[in-house]
Amino acid sequence: HIPIAFSPEDKERMSDEFMIRLAKEYMQEMGVNNTQYIIVRHENTENPHLHIVYNRIYNDLKLISVNNDYKRNIKVCKKLKDKYNLTYGKGKEKVKREKLDNPDKVKYYIHDAIKSILSNCKNPADLRFALKKFGIELEYKQKRTTGEIEGVSFRYNDISFKGSQVDRKFSFGNLKKEFENNIEEAKRQGQEEYLREQEEQKIQQEAELKAKQKARKEAEAKAQIAKRNIVLRGVELTPEQGETLMGDGSVFLEGLNKSDGSCQFSAYAFLNDEKTGLFSVKTIPMSL
Repeated sequence: HIPIAFSPEDKERMSDEFMIRLAKEYMQEMGVNNTQYIIVRHENTENPHLHIVYNRIYNDLKLISVNNDYKRNIKVCKKLKDKYNLTYGKGKEKVKREKLDNPDKVKYYIHDAIKSILSNCKNPADLRFALKKFGIELEYKQKRTTGEIEGVSFRYNDISFKGSQVDRKFSFGNLKKEFENNIEEAKRQGQEEYLREQEEQKIQQEAELKAKQKARKEAEAKAQIAKRNIVLRGVELTPEQGETLMGDGSVFLEGLNKSDGSCQFSAYAFLNDEKTGLFSVKTIPMSL
């Protein structure tokens, strides 16, 4: 059984006669001749398509080989598309899964499952384990002499496909390349994550160092003020008052002498932002 579908863009050209000609040329190019077959046009999808069912025994009683059918099919389809200027498909993403029947329905189910988890797989075991949740069985074909993996097949609901039949990207050779790419990508991401963590730690350490330096300077300044006998307009500040000033606060002082000595006054004293100068405000004159 061979289904052949055409693009909706070519629908107007797909008369019964044209589709029969395409089907016959396809069978001839595939080497399936001198045997019985039927061609059936199907109208259940937007894509014009047909089905060919053929007898795998030649009229001379020899068996028709299906070896390398997939590769021959690709070449023949391309040749016919180019010959008749037919539209190339836009990829499996455009196929409407809900309208498919088996075995195509299973093939696309396997395709979508592999595509969804492949980026997280770094070796053959990862892929096999990840596909279990989809109910898909994976079997690797190994060389008898070396045990090296040389092929892969997928099975779901007793329908199986070789990897390349699901998609050329899913032959084992291409899957192996994806595993290797995923490993390199993980290494790259790991290195970037390490560098990012190092940079974040550096920034945090610098911030902590600046905070410690600032705290130390403030503590030293407070200690200096506490040790000094600060006298403002004839009034000596206590160590507690000095600490208050260093903490961006103000202290209320009484008995301050006016510069010309004419009287005394009370005021709130505070430091400037740089902690280098002392100011007073809100003066309240006092009688002598």
